[in-house]
Amino acid sequence: MSRRRDALELAEELLSDIELNRLSGQDIARKASRLARIANDFDATTWLRYEVSGYPEGSLDADSVSAAKRSGRETRNDDGETRYWTASIGTIQAIVNLSHVQIEASRDAPVSISSANPSQYVSAPSGNTGERSALRNQAVQYQGKLDKVLGAIHQWVSELYYELRFGGAVEDAFTVVRTNVDGKISALVPDALVKLTSAFENSVSGNPEDWAGAASTCRRLIKSVADSLRPPGDPVDGRKMGDGNYINRLIDWIVNHSSASETYRDVIVADLSYLGRRLDALADAGNKGAHAEVTQYEASRYIAGTYLFLGDILMLHEEGEKEQGEV
Repeated sequence: MSRRRDALELAEELLSDIELNRLSGQDIARKASRLARIANDFDATTWLRYEVSGYPEGSLDADSVSAAKRSGRETRNDDGETRYWTASIGTIQAIVNLSHVQIEASRDAPVSISSANPSQYVSAPSGNTGERSALRNQAVQYQGKLDKVLGAIHQWVSELYYELRFGGAVEDAFTVVRTNVDGKISALVPDALVKLTSAFENSVSGNPEDWAGAASTCRRLIKSVADSLRPPGDPVDGRKMGDGNYINRLIDWIVNHSSASETYRDVIVADLSYLGRRLDALADAGNKGAHAEVTQYEASRYIAGTYLFLGDILMLHEEGEKEQGEV
């Protein structure tokens, strides 16, 4: 089962936990933290860590302030200065629970028997009424704080759920392409599956250096396909066909070794040119000693683009082999 499906199932379960009040606030925060980790949502992971463990004592740093704002923990004192309540969600829940227990306990006021009428019970004078009022105010105040945090978590989980649900349909469509490529690419490049597996593992890593590695792997794989279909050679119509000119070589193969329509060939060539330029730019930056900045989104996009291109190439290759067999 993919991480996306794991995350989708956990998100759906967590929404029910919140809406049906099946878990304590602390357990909801912990479960949400696990969901953030599975979904690779690093901002949410940082935010929820504060909700589970509490916020720093004293002045807050930029990360904890951002997390507190996300949970609606802002308040203002009498001077209009912004403050943040910093107790963990577990502590807030405990105060709410304790307040309700104390309210119930204060209802058991001591009673005495009236000397004038022994059959009449009279409540003993006490401060229980005022005490219960204070406890109710405390319970309402802290329940409001708890509801704000749980509301923020519910909103995040709900948004992630629909994102994952929509993305699942896209993933299923992509799986069709991926399955086709994985089953056939080894005929052209024997170690292609090793390269693709490496690229996928790097793309889901939490290390930004691995994301650049995923892009580099995609480039090497496309070059390997070019080496198999159109080995380096002499220039053609002024276009270099050397070892490093793998994009030119693939374009030459597409144009001269495919019976596909001109429009279809143009689409594949355009996609290849765009993807190749992006990957070459990253490689050139690395060769010059510059740090190649690749986001996780970009790494995933390079992998998807590589798979779609390989699917087109394999289809053209199969059609070419069939035509040769029919001759």
